[in-house]
Amino acid sequence: MSATSQDGFLKSIPGLILCMILGWLALQWNYTVSGWDKDFKECQKILKTSAEGVGRTAPGEEAVPAKPLPREPLSEEPLSPFDAYKAKHAEKYKEQLALYGQGELKKKPKKPHILKQDAYESLIATNEIPFKFKFGVKMIQFQLTYVAVLLLGGMLIRNTVGIPDIFKPGTLLARPIIKPGIVLLGGYYVWSNLFKVGLVALLLVIIFIFGTVVLVSVIGRKLKQDEGVIGVMAAGTGVCGVSAAVAVAPIVKAKPRDFFYAVGTLLLFGTVALFTFPYIGKALGMSEPVFGAWVGTSILNTAQLVAAASWYGHDSLLTANIINIVRVGFIPLVVLYCIWFYLVKGASAEGREEKMNTWQVIMDKFPLFILGFFAMVTLNELGVFTKDHQYIFGKQFLKIFFAIGFAGVGLNIAFDDLKKAGGKAFVIGVFAASFKAILSAVIVMLLGTAVFQVQ
Repeated sequence: MSATSQDGFLKSIPGLILCMILGWLALQWNYTVSGWDKDFKECQKILKTSAEGVGRTAPGEEAVPAKPLPREPLSEEPLSPFDAYKAKHAEKYKEQLALYGQGELKKKPKKPHILKQDAYESLIATNEIPFKFKFGVKMIQFQLTYVAVLLLGGMLIRNTVGIPDIFKPGTLLARPIIKPGIVLLGGYYVWSNLFKVGLVALLLVIIFIFGTVVLVSVIGRKLKQDEGVIGVMAAGTGVCGVSAAVAVAPIVKAKPRDFFYAVGTLLLFGTVALFTFPYIGKALGMSEPVFGAWVGTSILNTAQLVAAASWYGHDSLLTANIINIVRVGFIPLVVLYCIWFYLVKGASAEGREEKMNTWQVIMDKFPLFILGFFAMVTLNELGVFTKDHQYIFGKQFLKIFFAIGFAGVGLNIAFDDLKKAGGKAFVIGVFAASFKAILSAVIVMLLGTAVFQVQ
């Protein structure tokens, strides 16, 4: 490591530590709220079974008409003591394990969720579900998981009290930490499944990437916009937001002002999409795989795409990740297209000769983390990873990487940056991105869950 890069890394340490702390706090929130949600459902089960058909319901549930039993008159039985309640669950779990061992159950049974003694005794004393359990349910219903807390909380901090300069380099460095999480996701796939969803993803990506790139390029020229800003906007709205814009900017000779216009537009659209698409998906009744396919084709930046998909659910993330891998792999091809459209073609029209080194462009622009993802898929195909391995790196380490990255994303959503969008280029970019989002929503919903489901 050179002295310059070492000095830069040292300056990033305070910001990285800040993102780690925020990520850890958000994961604790997620763990607590999820636990309360499970406790609420367990309370509902206890109250329902104790009613013995009399028609008593748990708070928040619709009353169910009592069903007459064939023998004795209906009567409420008192709830069992905690030790009996716990022993009953343990015995049932033991029976299920035995059935699983005999091959009568296909899936290994999960350990039962048991209330803590104080919560159980409070429930049987009052017949009322504790408020904190109800609160946990509401947080899950409103999707206020660790993803939302980090994004909304980080954005609030950045745009109110602000971030001291000492933390800024580290928060920028935290965002790419999402990519190791994407690599770990490879351990969830096998090649047959990857090809099944990947072939459809490839078709969608080709249609939407090159369709958007061509659309923005043609409209920009028709409106006589500067080719620098339109080239950057075409790459950004077509492939993966700011990363593609940065790759194309020097090729199309984008001016600093035009580059910031384009990046501002991309960030603004991506931010709005990040905070609205999960709720739009719920309103439209999208399943998790369908939503993953939608955000995979529609949300521009990888970090925002991964955040929105994680926000919606794990199955959504698995599908969105495949489409994102395919999409990001097209960056070199989009760069080649921009070289041809803005340099080679223009030079030819002027009677000049402009050459491009295709292989060099591909080598320079190909995202290397994709190779790590494919390596993980191959190891999983070979049976290297067990279910326990998948849980450890897929549920634990993945969330850690994502939490640190999402903290960096939230802390870098600055309203001042979003205000940099402007001019006709803004209108063109938002139109193209919105058109792509609407069209892709229609297509993925028509294709349905089965097409995008990752087993």
